[in-house]
Amino acid sequence: MNVYDFDNTIYSGESVLDFYLFCARRRPRLFRYAFIMLSAWARYKLMLLSREKLMLLAEKHARKFLSAVSDVETLVHEFWDSHESGIKEFYLKNRRDDDVVVSASVSFLLRDICDRIGIKSLICSEVDTKTGKIRRLCFRQNKPDFFAKDFPDEKIEKFYSDSMNDLPMMRLAENAYLVKGERIIPVPKEKLI
Repeated sequence: MNVYDFDNTIYSGESVLDFYLFCARRRPRLFRYAFIMLSAWARYKLMLLSREKLMLLAEKHARKFLSAVSDVETLVHEFWDSHESGIKEFYLKNRRDDDVVVSASVSFLLRDICDRIGIKSLICSEVDTKTGKIRRLCFRQNKPDFFAKDFPDEKIEKFYSDSMNDLPMMRLAENAYLVKGERIIPVPKEKLI
């Protein structure tokens, strides 16, 4: 079994951000949330914002975003119609039927593309599309916990991610790799300790 992160690993980009921008181009009033969302995302990536504060902001703005978008499923489908080409070639060449995606991105966004490219097992964050309530955040140490719950006795042959933030998942794998564009870089065993 091979396990993959999604954003910047299988997909070239940040799917949630790309989806937001896609929706905002169709519904310009959504741009009013752009600065708040992009600022929070940047502060989080720079480790200037805690996960808890990011979750509070995300939940608040997800509620506003989702209340302004009544046809989420349609928009998700249209988004992947235009962004499916963002799936990286290395993944398409190496895809296996038992692949698993473990991602912080939300299930309502990833399920469509995973179905399209043949990924049956998806472990990710869960957001209620009616209320914006975050039901589950699949991130850092939560990823191996959720993986172990869904696949208690499975061994991971290879784990792929764009970031060492996924070190907890890398430690579960026989081999771990960093993905930079289409380049696959083995993570030395000593970095997994």
